[in-house]
Amino acid sequence: MIIDSLFQHVAPHDCLGCGLEGTVLCPACRPRLTAVPGRCYRCHRQMLSGRTCPACRRQSALYAVRAATGYDGVAKDLVWRLKFDGMVAAAAEMARCLAPLMPAGPDVLLVPLPTATSRVRQRGYDQAGLLVRELSRLTGLPHATCLRRLGQHHQVGAGRQQRLAQLKDAYRPINAKLIAGKHIILVDDVLTTGASLEAAATTLKTAGARRITGLVFAQA
Repeated sequence: MIIDSLFQHVAPHDCLGCGLEGTVLCPACRPRLTAVPGRCYRCHRQMLSGRTCPACRRQSALYAVRAATGYDGVAKDLVWRLKFDGMVAAAAEMARCLAPLMPAGPDVLLVPLPTATSRVRQRGYDQAGLLVRELSRLTGLPHATCLRRLGQHHQVGAGRQQRLAQLKDAYRPINAKLIAGKHIILVDDVLTTGASLEAAATTLKTAGARRITGLVFAQA
């Protein structure tokens, strides 16, 4: 992370959309991020503001899941660079896209969906943690680490049922006093099956959260 920050001063990043020097994604290329319609994250039924539909609500602790963009094109490149190429500057750009989707309220708390510790050691950072810190800086909303990831299974390439099995009891609450009565905004970079968000939301709900909204940069 420090190396990437220093590298930006010596050789600034080029725009992933057009190659313009000095920014990860220039203002002219930001409109290339495809919007995601409001829909239930589970069944994709159209729902206002990404609400979980009544049918899926019976199986999920997530009140809603909001996404800034689809997981394709420049958005996919941003995520890849953040997760696998050490480009931590991408987190600030992704947070800028997420900030307008933030719900208001005095009891809102930003919480990162924790990454497997083996991935954190490999990358040197937790990408969801970076997103949360940038979002907090942009919005002024409080943030806290309220979940611990126990399993080391990597979710890339796994189907929904496999992910659910791998994630059973994968999260534990920490800082429980901060969770009780709060509207938790659970932040991650990408939504695929939603299994990770669901498992984490169940843990937070059991720990006393009033409401859990998922907030992701890209939705597959």
